[in-house]
Amino acid sequence: MKIILTQDVENLGSLGDTIEVKPGYGRNYLIPQGVALLATGKASKELRHRLQHLEKQREGKIALALEQAEKLKALKLEVTRKAGPGGRLFGSVTNRDLNLLLKENDFELNRRAIQLNSSIRDTGTHDFSVRIHSEVTVSMQVQVKGEIEEFPAEKQNESFQADQNNAEQEPEGPRTEQNDAEKQNESFQADQNNAEQEPESLQTEQNDVEKDLDKNETVISQKNAEG
Repeated sequence: MKIILTQDVENLGSLGDTIEVKPGYGRNYLIPQGVALLATGKASKELRHRLQHLEKQREGKIALALEQAEKLKALKLEVTRKAGPGGRLFGSVTNRDLNLLLKENDFELNRRAIQLNSSIRDTGTHDFSVRIHSEVTVSMQVQVKGEIEEFPAEKQNESFQADQNNAEQEPEGPRTEQNDAEKQNESFQADQNNAEQEPESLQTEQNDVEKDLDKNETVISQKNAEG
């Protein structure tokens, strides 16, 4: 069925629009709520008068929408989000964000009036549109800037200090190796000295054995002489 809206209805149209809806929705909700009139039927003076009034209201709303559109066109919108080095955002910019941005500039609009093809996920200039009225839509742009996180200065200092400490400790490595080599040489020298002393010890033991043998031979010779 065809109806004429007597006020703006979200997702249907603006005041004075002639639209088609399902009969049950029109008769049981829109017309009883006073937001619509039948567009067909027996014409009456009252209906014609009402339509004329609605048309004037409609023209006035369109004029206001056009005025608002010109103001919107003059806006330079910018938004900053955290991003990676390649310009990829940590998150996204949605029509809700754009609506808040417009509110900051004193434009009160329905969030659904902002038409964005998909959420913005990269830095740069992006297009979107604002449907102020069923017959007034304005094309707009938003500049998305990336805020790249830098390495904190404190951590940089800590890293530099750690590198410096490591650099100072590096000479200790060769010094330790030198000390170990000296200890090995001392150990080798001690082993060599011990090896040189071993033949002297053997010679001493051999001399003692020979003396004992001489003593035994002397004793035996004396006993033989006595016998």
